[in-house]
Amino acid sequence: MTSPARSVFWARTKTLTGVLLLVWLGVNLLVPWFARDLNALQAFGFPLGYWLAAEGSLLAYLLIIVVYVVAMDRLEAACLDASHDAGHDAGDDSADEASAIG
Repeated sequence: MTSPARSVFWARTKTLTGVLLLVWLGVNLLVPWFARDLNALQAFGFPLGYWLAAEGSLLAYLLIIVVYVVAMDRLEAACLDASHDAGHDAGDDSADEASAIG
């Protein structure tokens, strides 16, 4: 990966990680904070605050993991493609050798 592609990759990785950490923090702090208010509503026969704390937060954590994996796969593929294209433009054959090996 070339230096510009590497810096773009890490900048986007940091942004994605920061956003997902904020979502995680929101799930951990906001659901318990508003649990009493949410209990006025029902979900699957249970008070919504209870359901979100017991089951909904686990589903949110799984969703965070899935979003991270899919986004990182796409980001890595895009950065490697950009790096590979830049290698062809510069006449660098080391990118071809690296892609043939790995």
